[in-house]
Amino acid sequence: MKKVLIAVSTLALIYFFITHRSDSKASSCVRSTSPDRLYIAEECRLDWNHRDNPEYVGRVYGAASGKLIARRTFSTPSPKIMWADNYVQFQIGGDDDDLVMLPPSLYDRINALYWRMTQW
Repeated sequence: MKKVLIAVSTLALIYFFITHRSDSKASSCVRSTSPDRLYIAEECRLDWNHRDNPEYVGRVYGAASGKLIARRTFSTPSPKIMWADNYVQFQIGGDDDDLVMLPPSLYDRINALYWRMTQW
């Protein structure tokens, strides 16, 4: 059992290391406040990546605390922050990769906590 736990923990760390990259090269950032003023969304270009669609990062912050509470990366030719009653979407005609339900899920909050802890 101990070996299984070590293996799962190792795989989880490898997954986080591979899928989480620095946002230090983010540029062309745009911010928008939700209609109810509870959240702030930010969308920044990460990489042109020499393909048709540049890569972006979408972040959601709590307006009162200013803390990151959700983060998504996606590729799109048409970035745009769009608010609805219970979600924010970061691209026109996007899929679920760029959609953040409000309030963010436990997974989104844990992922955001990880990002806050790893930013130096």
